[in-house]
Amino acid sequence: MARSFLHRDYDRFSSHCWDHGIRKLGGGFPGVKNRICKECLWIDNPSCTDGRLDDQVGELPIVCDSSFPLIHGGSAFVASLRACAKRKDLQKGIRIHHHISEKGLLKHCTDALVTMYAKCGELAKAKELLDMHNSSDVFSWTDVIAGYAQKGQGHEALNCFEKMQREGLSPDGVTYLSVLKACGSISSIKKGEEIHDEIARQGLLDNNVALGNALVDMYAKCGALGKAQEVLQELPNRDVVSWSTVIAGYAQQGQGEQALRCFECMQGEGISPNAVTCLCALKGCGCIGAIDRGKQIHDMISRQGFLEDNDVLGNALVDMYAKCGAFGKAQEVLDKLPMKDVVTWNSLIGGLRQQGKAEQALICFERMLHEGICPDEVSFLCILKACGSMKAFDKGRKIHDEVLRQGLLGKNVALGNAVVDMYAKCGAFSKAQQVLEELPARNIVSWNALITEYAQQGQSEQALACFELMKREGFSPDIVSYLSILKACGSIGAADLGEQIHDEITSRGLLTESIVLGNALVDMHAKCGAFAKAQQVLEELSVRDVVSWNALITGYAQYGQCELAFNVFARMKLEGVSPNKVTFLSILKACGSIRAAAKGERVYDEIARLGLLENDDVLGTALVDMYAKCGALIKAQEVLETQSADTVFSWNALISGYVQLGQAEQALGCFDSMQQKGLSPDSVTFLCILKACANLGAADKGEQIHNEIINEGLLEHNVMLGNALVDMYAKCGALEKAREVLEELPVRDMVSWSTLIAGYVDHDKGEQALDCFEQMKKEGFLPNAVSLLCILKACGSIGAIDKGEKFHDEIARMGLLGNDISFSTAVVDMYAKCGALSKAQQVLEELPHRTVVAWNALISGYVQHNQSEQAVRCVERMQSEGLSPDVVTFLCVLKVCGTLGALDKGEAVHDEIVKQDLLKKSILLGNALVDTYAKCGACVKAQQVFEELSTRDVVTWSALIGGYARQGQGEQALSCFEKMQHEGLTPNLVTFLSVLKACGSIGAAEKGEQIYNEIARQGFLGNYMIGSALVDMYVKCGALAKAHSVLAELPTQNVASWNALIAGCAEEGNVEQALSCFDWMQQRGFSPDAMTFSCILKACGSIGSTDNAQSYMLNMSTKYGIIPDIQHYTCMIDVFARAGHLNKAVRVIRKLPITDHPAALWSTLLGACQKWGDLNVARWAFRNALLEDRSNLAVPPRQQDAVSY
Repeated sequence: MARSFLHRDYDRFSSHCWDHGIRKLGGGFPGVKNRICKECLWIDNPSCTDGRLDDQVGELPIVCDSSFPLIHGGSAFVASLRACAKRKDLQKGIRIHHHISEKGLLKHCTDALVTMYAKCGELAKAKELLDMHNSSDVFSWTDVIAGYAQKGQGHEALNCFEKMQREGLSPDGVTYLSVLKACGSISSIKKGEEIHDEIARQGLLDNNVALGNALVDMYAKCGALGKAQEVLQELPNRDVVSWSTVIAGYAQQGQGEQALRCFECMQGEGISPNAVTCLCALKGCGCIGAIDRGKQIHDMISRQGFLEDNDVLGNALVDMYAKCGAFGKAQEVLDKLPMKDVVTWNSLIGGLRQQGKAEQALICFERMLHEGICPDEVSFLCILKACGSMKAFDKGRKIHDEVLRQGLLGKNVALGNAVVDMYAKCGAFSKAQQVLEELPARNIVSWNALITEYAQQGQSEQALACFELMKREGFSPDIVSYLSILKACGSIGAADLGEQIHDEITSRGLLTESIVLGNALVDMHAKCGAFAKAQQVLEELSVRDVVSWNALITGYAQYGQCELAFNVFARMKLEGVSPNKVTFLSILKACGSIRAAAKGERVYDEIARLGLLENDDVLGTALVDMYAKCGALIKAQEVLETQSADTVFSWNALISGYVQLGQAEQALGCFDSMQQKGLSPDSVTFLCILKACANLGAADKGEQIHNEIINEGLLEHNVMLGNALVDMYAKCGALEKAREVLEELPVRDMVSWSTLIAGYVDHDKGEQALDCFEQMKKEGFLPNAVSLLCILKACGSIGAIDKGEKFHDEIARMGLLGNDISFSTAVVDMYAKCGALSKAQQVLEELPHRTVVAWNALISGYVQHNQSEQAVRCVERMQSEGLSPDVVTFLCVLKVCGTLGALDKGEAVHDEIVKQDLLKKSILLGNALVDTYAKCGACVKAQQVFEELSTRDVVTWSALIGGYARQGQGEQALSCFEKMQHEGLTPNLVTFLSVLKACGSIGAAEKGEQIYNEIARQGFLGNYMIGSALVDMYVKCGALAKAHSVLAELPTQNVASWNALIAGCAEEGNVEQALSCFDWMQQRGFSPDAMTFSCILKACGSIGSTDNAQSYMLNMSTKYGIIPDIQHYTCMIDVFARAGHLNKAVRVIRKLPITDHPAALWSTLLGACQKWGDLNVARWAFRNALLEDRSNLAVPPRQQDAVSY
């Protein structure tokens, strides 16, 4: 029987050497040592020493030579157990354990059993044996510690180490190697430093390179790379492993520059890199995108021939090039590799995904499959992330199906989490939730995937619900969970819940672990508007970085507290924190919000000085936007043209700026320039341009834009664009086209309908607005605030009080009147416009809180219905409630003053307006003042106010011209008209009406002819008011033939224009012509109105034709259904008085259904009495006139105080 001698020499590092196949001391002897009895052993069958134990163990019980007592002490079993440990054959080791127990040899074999179980991964069993038998063998303890360390169970390893020391055992070098590995695995730097000190005290570093390398590795894994490098420098002997360890540490921490610097230092020391070093250096290149240095290392690897038999290095090269974005080079390396495996492809696929090239990653994945390489779990992880990032739901679902088919979800929780994440990123939250619930094992990461995407996609309520569900399942939120939930709280302003989460984070002591969490808290409080709390959290942070400050600055900017944003910005810089791109974006937004152009200019200079504008479209766009919002559009355009901001986003900012400042023409010019530069407009561009077209009323240009939008296919999924088209056509007055667009929209919402309804209302098409509202409800849309407000306005515009009352009741049922003052005001306004002023006042009285706007609605209604006294009382009441009149109030009061000719009160209002410095803020008030003075006949004062106005428009000029024209000062009116045109202002309808009146008052027929031609050029002849004014002007100038000719040529005739001609003929004494016009008018289909009969009766009176007058008076009511009013009776009295029939005149007066007769009536009768010498009628008329005058005097002079407030 062959025998082998087991050498008694004992190497303290035997375990380490055994594991790594290092040749033992003592040439010629087998590599097995007796760690039980530490004596020389003879055993049969030396195959146990060269790794061929498998067959022998299968034939247990092992036959041993009974002449050697040590064999009977268990040495053969020890050898067999070591063989099992080497081959990791747990099942046979367990069988040997069973035989040992049966033979009662456990006390001799405990240490070998511990080693076998430890090496086979059964650490709990190994630990149990140690604890049961109180082993005093340091090697057994070391094996268990090593097992825990290799499995990443650092805490258990350190617990074993501490227990071993408590047992009085001294660790050896191998023990320290394992303990250092355990410290690194759990980043326990404090324990690592203790071990370091102990090793140094024992002098173990002097001749043991492995221990030195392990120390470097431990510090590197704990993130203490500076300390790792310090230890490296102090090592008496450094080898390639030492350097590779620290290079790997830097690379793993993303510190590529330091990794490459160490790589160069190592070479400077004459140490040649091996494959592992190159692997780490390539990782360093990849993490910082250092492609040139990566190429150099690639060349070195090729020269050294490392690629010939090292697939890992080939994969690392592909990975490095992919991470550097050199995908062509990565593909080239991959194609040249002699052996391509799934890891190689994963490097390329993963790199593409990380660089945002998800589509190419999918193509690569397909190519890998085509080459017959089956994806592994890493492949699926990468491709699921790619599907999520590009929202490729269908492709992601197929990958999910394949993962299910392969049964991978049950084995790999990370894959399950990736599936949840993919569906969530695709917005398929119900599917994501379903997958989450079906996962055989889910963890905090599974929940985080869903919660994070809910928060990211603005579904904050669902994120919060998911968070609560996760906690009910017993999962404790981690930092990622809290980050997402804080974002959700900030998005919906859930300050109270955010405060609870804050308390929870604080109680768990998480703020000390994560600066990111501290920053998220600042951000959440700021987004909720709790700035004092946000500031407090910021102050309490142990470390404040630029992100911390940005959270507070951004919050202030978003809430419009721009000065506070500037203060925080200044303080941040004082603390030595340099602003970054996000900081400047928020500060530029703040500058734009308050139009702080000078401050924005300084920020611009700082950005340029830091070189941040180079190749940064976002900052360039923000600068353009800031200048545009400040009104500095020339500067905005300059930035756009000179910086790298020439993108569709920067053009959008400029175009939007022009639109917001009312410069629609320039906006359209920018749009054309952008397209000439080859930039394609996006949805935002079209939204701005449609608004510009709407502001200009440019329906034709809008239609061109409409066609472009259709060609781009943008209407299919963008309801905002569809709504903007409806709005543009509606504002341009093309309401039928707006309706047509709405009906053709693939998707329409409540805003679509509200926009169209608002268009009808704005163009005084109340009936169509109501029809549209009903159609909207038929389609199942519930009215929103905008539509209800519009429909109330529609009811007011057409006097539809019955429908208005129904809407009032509906709004009241919805509880909107008490919650939203805009609804209450709209209801008051509707009733006031319908003339139901008592109802309007009642609604106002019932409001829990009355505002100036609500009072203005009522006051405007009283003014509109000529109830000036009530309007004034409302103003007084409003002021008694502590409310100050605003611009609208003053406009209403000035209108009352103008109507009543109350000059004194108008001046008082003027003084109040000046005191409040409102004239600089409102051109409308300036125009109203000019109009009031003009209507009161104070044209000099009107001119003075006019001259003092900083801004004058066509309305201002028209008010002054109208005042002069009404006062018969035609020359001054025409002089003003010429000055207005000289200033470049185009006259409007009101201007022309006043100028024509002026021409007529002074008989300026030639000037009137010029005005006529200008009116024709501007297309105003179709307006019936202009037609009537033209006829009236020619009549007053005595050009009756021209007046008749103009009337005949008018594109639109009406009763008013015929009335003007009839009145003109009558005033010129051409009564027959006037009566003929009366007949011609009816022949052309126009029925006479009350004014027509006033003109005819005056004509009859001028020639004393009482019979004709009586006939017309009778026909007016019997034939035409017009009830005579006081003006008609006054005309008849004048007819009788002129003809000398004073008694008939008296009878008419006595039959009048009024007691308060106009003064003009008594004047007419008294004049006729004087002419005809009728003293009796004169006495009667005088006595009645005097009585009525005294009666009026006895009444309190309310009208004199009509504008008192």
